[in-house]
Amino acid sequence: MPHLSNRPPKMSLVKSTGDAVVYVNRKRKYLGPWGSDLARERYSRFLEAWAASQGCLPDEPSDNATVAQVVVAYLEWAESNIDRSHFFHGKVVAGFLVEFHGQTPVKKFGPRALIAIQKAMEKSGRFSRNYINDLVGRVRTIFRWGVARELVPESVAAALKYVPPLRRGHTTAHETEKREAVPDETVIRTLPYLPPTVAAMVQVQRLAAMRPNEVCRMKVGDLDRSGEIWIYRPEKHKGTWRGHGKSVPLGPPEQRIIGPRLEGKLPENAVFSPREAVAEHKSRNAAQRKTPVQPSQVKRAADRAKNPKSRVREFYDSTSYRKAVEYGIASANRALPASARIPHWTPYQLRHAAVTEITLTAGLDVARAVAGQKTINVTQRYNHADEKIAIEQAKGRKAMKSAEPGPGCRPKR
Repeated sequence: MPHLSNRPPKMSLVKSTGDAVVYVNRKRKYLGPWGSDLARERYSRFLEAWAASQGCLPDEPSDNATVAQVVVAYLEWAESNIDRSHFFHGKVVAGFLVEFHGQTPVKKFGPRALIAIQKAMEKSGRFSRNYINDLVGRVRTIFRWGVARELVPESVAAALKYVPPLRRGHTTAHETEKREAVPDETVIRTLPYLPPTVAAMVQVQRLAAMRPNEVCRMKVGDLDRSGEIWIYRPEKHKGTWRGHGKSVPLGPPEQRIIGPRLEGKLPENAVFSPREAVAEHKSRNAAQRKTPVQPSQVKRAADRAKNPKSRVREFYDSTSYRKAVEYGIASANRALPASARIPHWTPYQLRHAAVTEITLTAGLDVARAVAGQKTINVTQRYNHADEKIAIEQAKGRKAMKSAEPGPGCRPKR
């Protein structure tokens, strides 16, 4: 191992490029533009990792690597991975691994250590049973990743597969409710309380059976408008890392919603932008204003127009999209009587509703193709049509005709 210092390296400026960097084991680690929030956030995360591993950041395979070293190396890899779930869920797992076994040598980390972490997750009360099982699987993923980098012995990673998952009814972790399809009537009642941009996103997602992040990432340049049916080919999607392509046909209803939002935009611009939603909100407030605009407000508006410093992002993500819908539902329920309140729902349920409707009208295989899924087994998870089909079949059942009892079944006198 290289010589380790008790003091973490300082953030330095590369004058030729204007980048902020830190030097670890004579290697340069880029943090982002000097003075930016991104650079400060990454340096803060680096300091936390440095403290957790006591300055031992792996730069080469080592027989004495600790669990904290492997976790830090994994997060650095996951941050640049195309599938951001590796980084998001990896951070949750990293907290438990570093807290309980940060200084444990990797070769001594076994099933009993993983069971202890599993029980700690259960006792915390923060996670559901299913999510705990998923996080335990993420621990296995980190150690398998370490095997490929020669940081973890193969026998250690192989032994972790014998840790059993938490079973329903045998754990104190709470259960999550099964995600159901949201009725179209509920969606229609919600639309007037949403910003026009968000309302358009909801309608397009429901019609095209898209995932929330697919409608959030829709760019003007991703739309092929050469034919009667437009084709949306997202640059990134859930199956990108597997090498799978994705195409979403957009019919006339979707085109009527999307078309007006394409005027004057560049190929790299978002079709549905939070900046547009903010502008719509300000315009609506200005139209409803009852007091006169003050000269100081006019001056501030002119200054902002000359030197715009908008902190609003160009694209929604699945979280901000969900929160916008939830805020609209909350606003509606504050204005509506208790008997007419809108039940809570999220954009994830729109895809369930679309797949269920297509299954009922055109069959499961058509629903699989529209949803862009490779197998019917995956589509079944989004399909809630079985109960409706069974109910319709029950309505048409006929009672069994009663028959006279046979000779051997007559009661004795």
